[in-house]
Amino acid sequence: MAKLGFDTSINGKANYFIEKIWKGLTGLSVYMEQEYLRYQQRHLEKFGAPWEGDDYTEFLMPKLHTIRRNDVGLLKKNEDIKMLVYKDSVDEFQFAPILKCVDLQRILIEEDPGGTPIIIIDDRLLSDDESHLFALNDGFQDQFDLSGYFGGSFRGMLIHWTSLRY
Repeated sequence: MAKLGFDTSINGKANYFIEKIWKGLTGLSVYMEQEYLRYQQRHLEKFGAPWEGDDYTEFLMPKLHTIRRNDVGLLKKNEDIKMLVYKDSVDEFQFAPILKCVDLQRILIEEDPGGTPIIIIDDRLLSDDESHLFALNDGFQDQFDLSGYFGGSFRGMLIHWTSLRY
């Protein structure tokens, strides 16, 4: 089982990744809606406060996958994924049910000389429109925000827990 840690902010600003992931998960099945209610209860029990994510979800695009450095053996197709916040700390918290890694794709993120992001997935260059949609599906505002987060030059893996592919 792979433990994937997620931050709740980027550069001190809330990223709403948990809310975006749940927005994508609850759209998958009624079962996920029930799991979402269980998650809220576990959050209340662990932190003594209700989760306030529902206040924002109607305005957010779902996060449908995640990107990780190309660590050898990090994750394999069909392996279980445990999604966490505060990973490896006393406050570690599993915020979603255990999911399956449905697929992995190689990703390369670079910038052209003018600073425009170039996103290549499995050796296929995404168009500007595809790059924008990809960034939204990964929880970012646009491809410039995504590229900035990864430092303008990044090689890694795209981890899927849905059937979406690029």
